[in-house]
Amino acid sequence: MSVTFEQHVDINATPEAVWTLITDATKWPLWIEQMEHVEGLEAVTPGASFQWRHGNQTGTGAVLQVDAERMILKLSTRLGNDERSHTFDIDRKGGFIRVGARDSRVRYTYAYDVAAGLLGKFVAAGNPGDTLRVKNTLQKLKRLAESSQ
Repeated sequence: MSVTFEQHVDINATPEAVWTLITDATKWPLWIEQMEHVEGLEAVTPGASFQWRHGNQTGTGAVLQVDAERMILKLSTRLGNDERSHTFDIDRKGGFIRVGARDSRVRYTYAYDVAAGLLGKFVAAGNPGDTLRVKNTLQKLKRLAESSQ
């Protein structure tokens, strides 16, 4: 059973500025919730792998998709047997029919598989911890992007 949490945030920064920020792995610990340290990633390119740390837990990750034209970044993180996907999709916001738009809308989709049973049903129904994780990640990204303008 797959579970998906998706939210968006509007950011007062150009899509290009936000794209530059989300494709800079050195900045991920500043805004991706539960990713306090990233290493081993020379370039954010499809197939690249990295290690990440949260507290005393260390996991691995991979860059699955980098689409600069459509401004989509998809990552995978793994801690033991637990694998999660993180997709960030940036759109232009504002202006008349998006013409002259300067602001960005970032959608974050956080997904993973859960086992069947009572716990799986609870998580699938909307685990508040993961909902908050997605919200916090987007709010940190917004603060960082807007403070960089």
